[in-house]
Amino acid sequence: MQKIGINVSPDVLYGAESFLRSLAAVGFESVFTDGDDPAFVRWLTNRCASSGLTVETLHAPFHHINDLWTTGPGADALLRELEDCVDLAAENGIPIVVTHLSSGENCPHVNDAGLLNFDRLVDHAAKKGVKLAVENQRKLGNISVILEMYGKDTPVGFCWDVGHEACFAHGREYMPLFGDRCITTHIHDNNCLYNVDEHLLPFDGQIDFRRTADLIHNSGYQGPLMLEVDLPHEGSDKYNRLSVDQFTAKAFAAINRLRVIAQ
Repeated sequence: MQKIGINVSPDVLYGAESFLRSLAAVGFESVFTDGDDPAFVRWLTNRCASSGLTVETLHAPFHHINDLWTTGPGADALLRELEDCVDLAAENGIPIVVTHLSSGENCPHVNDAGLLNFDRLVDHAAKKGVKLAVENQRKLGNISVILEMYGKDTPVGFCWDVGHEACFAHGREYMPLFGDRCITTHIHDNNCLYNVDEHLLPFDGQIDFRRTADLIHNSGYQGPLMLEVDLPHEGSDKYNRLSVDQFTAKAFAAINRLRVIAQ
């Protein structure tokens, strides 16, 4: 059966150590985290190695990702951040870096500057033995171009974000287009309202996860089913009333339910 995983962050309400311990106990097999805190990434990979968990991916920084499609200091700074994330993944034995290609409705159009920038990133990733997974946001064109330019024999693949598809894509489905290129997933729920990206546990919102399961099954994807949810943390109003073991049990039940119906 496919492995199942969940995101981990240093600000999780229970503390990362307790959270990892509970994840392993309840049956999770893998995790991912953001790539903007090298000390935490190094701690996480070491801790997971001793607890039977694997770190499947790093999520690259994206706060000024639209600079990818420009030239000048902003683009240079972004590329350094993305290359540093690739380096961090390579140093810690993490095989995949997930990256956005754009942000917002009014992002730059696909252009030569951005394609040259991304080519530099792909070359860097290839030298480091790390794969790049491009994640669906609001725009189809940039993902289509990148996945057409870089075929299956390159270190570039697709990250299917189920929640983003439901609240950003106006009904568009990505797996029928790119399922054969999918190398990782971000799975979360929401109430299917445009631009309301809630990162709920599956079956807590309005996404049709029977359809999600069918899309996974029909694509032939066999990689990890990875939750990307709003973890209990200070100031959150979603799952903070649950104990660590209650939360991890609820999360495991949700993603395992999807795994079973996707078989």
